[in-house]
Amino acid sequence: MHKILILGPQGSGKGTQANLLSEKLGVPALSMGNLLRDEIGSGSDLGKEIAAIINDGNLVSDETALMVLQRRLENHDAKGGYILDGYPRNAAQNEVYKSFDQPTAMLVVTVPREESLDRMKKRAEIEQRADDTEEAMLRRLEIYENDTKPIIDTYEAQGLVRKIDGIGTVEEVQLRVNEALNI
Repeated sequence: MHKILILGPQGSGKGTQANLLSEKLGVPALSMGNLLRDEIGSGSDLGKEIAAIINDGNLVSDETALMVLQRRLENHDAKGGYILDGYPRNAAQNEVYKSFDQPTAMLVVTVPREESLDRMKKRAEIEQRADDTEEAMLRRLEIYENDTKPIIDTYEAQGLVRKIDGIGTVEEVQLRVNEALNI
């Protein structure tokens, strides 16, 4: 069973790699960002709350993120494993995650800060996402550096981290992911 966490700065290509890995392994790729955007799209009160937080460049509360994630992990297609993209992002989320599951591996897609910003700007132009203002992008990178990297260190100490160079074509990075997981 594969329970893979995939992390990296915004714009690193982790979502693309999560989807490719999902196809290869036959397990769902779950993006916390997409799960939250789906909630926003539902028009629920919770979705409206999430929209306001994300549009300011901040992250939703750990309780909200957990609630959205747990609901999704109850679906039948996640019973055989999953790829979790962009979660947990901080120590509190990691503690909550560890209380109900343990990953089999953590992939960390690495790209330099400037490359990450350039990619986010291109994505913002294409997708016209309200949360992709330059200020919000810089805030998310700061959160990644301060809050997410310590989690990576925790799993690295357990021997679960595989660092992937995110520079190159999608196919080149995919090959590195497959090699890192021996699949």
